[in-house]
Amino acid sequence: MWMLSTKMMPAVAVLVPIYLIFLRTGLMDTRIGLTVMLMLINLPIVVWMLYTYFREIPGEILEAARMDGASLRDEIIHILTPMAIPGIASTMLLNIILAWNESFWTIQLTTTNAAPLSAFIASFSSPQGLFWAKLSAASVMAIAPILIMGWFSQKQLVRGLTFGAVK
Repeated sequence: MWMLSTKMMPAVAVLVPIYLIFLRTGLMDTRIGLTVMLMLINLPIVVWMLYTYFREIPGEILEAARMDGASLRDEIIHILTPMAIPGIASTMLLNIILAWNESFWTIQLTTTNAAPLSAFIASFSSPQGLFWAKLSAASVMAIAPILIMGWFSQKQLVRGLTFGAVK
């Protein structure tokens, strides 16, 4: 519940409590702490997207599986998961993009040990000015993996985002 508030209110209002929690639990400047933070920030969006996607799967298919003797485990593994692959792929890609682009929390909760690419790019700002050539090269390198992943998963992404749009 408290992580949902980070999407609804300014992050500065919850920065001090989260900073103190991370400091006292030893998660400050660790990859585990950063992973937990990014996971909790994006969890509401992931749950919302997957809920709406699974809700669009017709119940008649599950009823037919039950009539054929499928258990709940069989329904999940053999029916729901293969039908939901486009939705899972599009949700996963969106989650990766949101975590990749998260710079506020990564800069605030890391210094050197777990600093991601966004903190590295932010280091090109100095009192003498911006190093535009290095900043541009680092930004292109930061964008490249997301572009390549989006290009390879374009078919799944389009199918996942348009599922249930036309009946």
